[in-house]
Order: sequence, then C-alpha cells, then structure tokens
Amino acid sequence: MLQNTSAIVLKVNPKGETSAILHCFSRDFGKLILIAKGARSSKSQFKGLIEPFSLLNVHFNEKKDRPYQFISQAEYIESFSHLKSNAIAVLYGSVLLEILYKESEVEPNVMLFDILINVLKAMNRGSSPQMAHWHFIVKYLEIEGYPLNTEYCYHCEKEIKTGHFYPKLGQIHCSDCHEDFLLSWELDEVMLSLLKELSMINTDMIAKEIDSKIDKNLINRILWNTLATRFDTCRKLKSVEILRKIL
Repeated sequence: MLQNTSAIVLKVNPKGETSAILHCFSRDFGKLILIAKGARSSKSQFKGLIEPFSLLNVHFNEKKDRPYQFISQAEYIESFSHLKSNAIAVLYGSVLLEILYKESEVEPNVMLFDILINVLKAMNRGSSPQMAHWHFIVKYLEIEGYPLNTEYCYHCEKEIKTGHFYPKLGQIHCSDCHEDFLLSWELDEVMLSLLKELSMINTDMIAKEIDSKIDKNLINRILWNTLATRFDTCRKLKSVEILRKIL
C-alpha cells in the first residue's frame, strides 16, 4: 500500500555502493527504516535531501511483514538549514536525534513528534540550542511517564524550595533529607525554578541566551543523568559524551 508521512531523519547509513538506509521518526508511523535506492549517486532524486535533521514528506510502498520499507519519493518540509550551519545547534540537536534513534518504542507518538519538530524550529530560528535541548529532555521524560519531580522531595514528599539532586537516583531530595554520604549536587532556588520552567514553557518562549547566573553545565548533567537512570538506551549516548569532552 502506498503511504506518505512527515518524518525527521535521525540517522543515515550507507547501503551497497549507492543506496542509503534512513532511520526516521515519523508523525503517523513512529520509527521507520527506509531504504533509498541509488540515493548516494550523483544523479539521484534524493541528493541533498537525505541527511540528519531533514524534515521530509516521504512516500513509500508499505509491506507490514518486513522491518524496512523502500522510499519512492521525498520532498522537503523543512531543511533546518540555519540549525545545520550552527555547530553548537548540531551538537545539542544530535542528542535529541540519538535519544529517538535508540528508543525501543516504534509506535507513533504525535505529541513527541510535534515537540521534537517545535524544538528544532526553535534552534533553527536562533533560540539557545542548549536550553531547547533541555526543554525537549524534560518533555520527553514527561511523555514517557518518568518525569523529574521538581515540586516535591522524592524521599519525604514535602514541597521543595532548595535541595540536592542525586545522579545515581535521578531524583531530588529536599535539604532536610540530604544525605552527605551519597554524591549529590546542590540546587538553589534559581536552579529549581529553571527546572520547573522548562516543563511549563512552550518553544516560542525559549530564550536566545541563557542567564549568566545559571550553571549551564549543572543543568546538562542533571538532565543527562536523569535520562540515564530512566532508560537503558540513554546510558551511553555518543552525542552526550562528545559534549562532555568539549564543554
């Protein structure tokens, strides 16, 4: 059956001498593996289209008894050219693509698809790539049912005003429940407020620059560690390891 859907390209692998395998996250079919015959040849109709971050309208002949489909046609919906030309945006954007590439769930998730596209659009128009990727991770955790609770202490369930994040647990304890013998990172009111805001804001509200008072690397570590404690697939993200080395 001939199908078409909007899909973001997560990863591209070569196949044979001229073809390519596209790993995509689509709005209507969830994760898709598409084979583009001759895509790497100089005269291919797919030339310039098939690369990570490209949002495409893809057409394919669906056969449900096989794990991959053959793509017959594709057109740009959004190239995200400004994002692709910004090295920092590519680094932070790659974290989002890798999370979804390694995601074991293959079913459609329209809410997650829309958040991903809106976050990439925010990066493309010049919003802070770092904050945009924070927002995606927070929303991803919520959609998957494993949110980071920034309102109440994980131990005593009292409201948190200041606290400590425990990287091995991926949880926040209030200051009263803090245990010195466990590795933790202190969170003041400013840090907790930002973590709460990341869940509540929409992508139009993502700032172009992050307040200098914010410890950006600490927010990175909190959210990356939270992912790692919730999902086995997020324990060793190559994109995160690259960011750890250069930041």
